Amino acid sequence: MIARGLLIIALLLSGPLSAQPLKVGVSFAIPPYVIQEQGRGIELDLLRAAFDGSEYRLDFQYLPLERTFRMLADGKLDAIINVRPGMLDGAFLSRPVIRFRNQVFTLPPFTLMSLDDLATMRVTAFQRATRVLGPDFAAVAARNPHYEEVAKQQTQVRQLLLGRVDAVIMEERVFHYFLDQLQPADPLHGSRAQILAHSLFAPTLYHFAFRSAAVRDHFDRALLAMRVDGRYEQIFADYDVSP
Repeated sequence: MIARGLLIIALLLSGPLSAQPLKVGVSFAIPPYVIQEQGRGIELDLLRAAFDGSEYRLDFQYLPLERTFRMLADGKLDAIINVRPGMLDGAFLSRPVIRFRNQVFTLPPFTLMSLDDLATMRVTAFQRATRVLGPDFAAVAARNPHYEEVAKQQTQVRQLLLGRVDAVIMEERVFHYFLDQLQPADPLHGSRAQILAHSLFAPTLYHFAFRSAAVRDHFDRALLAMRVDGRYEQIFADYDVSP
């Protein structure tokens, strides 16, 4: 009887203990897609739903975007989010997962008619923006000595409102998420009504990248199922946005 009880306990414990850890590199400052302090976000929820009940146990690693690419290439991560074809070698890309809408945000008197207007402005963008936003933008950034890319995008909003930069390039939902964190008593709060948004870029489709084709295939199957049964749209709706 005791032996049978021990066997049952061993079987109950074997599931969690045998789960394979899946180290996923995620950017630490792109809410509502990744909200580190809450351990949630649209992209984290998509991953959790895709691997729920599987043999894999997700282990999210919050890192600067640039470092996630290096660690995946070095075998220190099993997957990373937000990758476009051609951005890395030796990995298996999923089907398109998410659409980002990158914009240029300025305050008066700075207005933009084209990308060339950015060449003489103080500009900050997200990491790898020159790889993501196309060759025309990369060429403009290359000839601008005041262009920089930053890991922590929450600082970009404050830099703009403080007048330390002339333009910031961010995904629109990320920008407005950080903007909404400003309290009414914050002296920068009054500047928000003056913000100008310039749509100079086409929407960007992002994939997730995996070191294992089998894991990628599992994710693709789960992603398709979520699109069919409505869970994909519901995850976005939970954050009051649409895909």
